[in-house]
Amino acid sequence: MSIHQKLLYNSILWYIILCFYNIDIKAQTYIPMLKYNSEWHVTNCNMGCATDKYYTIGDTIIDGLHYKFLDQFHYLKNFFIREDTITQKVYLRLRADMPPAKDYLLYDFSLQVNDTVSITNPGSPYPKYPGSFVLDSIVSKPLINYNHRFFYLHALDTVTAQTKTTIWVEGIGSLCLINTPGAAPQINGVGQLSCFFSNNINEYSQLDSISDCVSVYPLSVNELNANQTIIVSQNFDKSTITLISKKYEIAKLYIYSTQAKLELENQNLGLSTTLPIGSLSKGLLLVRMMDEQGKLYSYKIFNP
Repeated sequence: MSIHQKLLYNSILWYIILCFYNIDIKAQTYIPMLKYNSEWHVTNCNMGCATDKYYTIGDTIIDGLHYKFLDQFHYLKNFFIREDTITQKVYLRLRADMPPAKDYLLYDFSLQVNDTVSITNPGSPYPKYPGSFVLDSIVSKPLINYNHRFFYLHALDTVTAQTKTTIWVEGIGSLCLINTPGAAPQINGVGQLSCFFSNNINEYSQLDSISDCVSVYPLSVNELNANQTIIVSQNFDKSTITLISKKYEIAKLYIYSTQAKLELENQNLGLSTTLPIGSLSKGLLLVRMMDEQGKLYSYKIFNP
């Protein structure tokens, strides 16, 4: 066989392989994100490494559509998330949005290579509207139990987006926070995804900064509700947080930045209060409270 024939043969062989590879990706059965209870663990190492854990819980119907609550971390049932498995899209809604509230498109797993999509980071420390992204490639990778499609995108306007690239994982979401589809994972920033569970089964693990992945999904909704004595809700448009205590009055409140700087201090807040936080440091904030019985509570919020 001549050199020319060998080159032609190799070209045809690689073409056939690529064709089968593309067919396999397109024909792969869609892996839903929210079919079962979903749980994410996100690790950041700003001041020592810490892992925040949050999950979907409960069900609610809004405008005839089925949603789940996002709970723990800074979500605290103030975020609703839903999935349309037919269109392969995932949406988020904020409880604090003024009516008529709307759905924000988080992920569109029906995209094809070279498609453009407008991305939103609702209720996150990143710009809410980072602009348009282009899908560069889709790669099927084996994770713990299934092959998942990885979507690699780049921003058309890196100044607005702040991050040049982002990665989506089918059935899991962003490798940063679930509500940051336009962000790249940052272990020394907002954080990177360490673990993901579907129905308490570990589907993804990245153990660079943690030792293991252990699900913390609550045993029952009633148990969780019983433990949630103080409810924290956040209005991102008005830059305020509202605190509601179901039992004892809130005696003291402290808000700290991730650098341990005291940002806000207040006392004798009663059973409910609304506080402006727009002038505080941007990013992750730690809210510590003490009720009139001396019991302490801690929550994390984002000041975008």
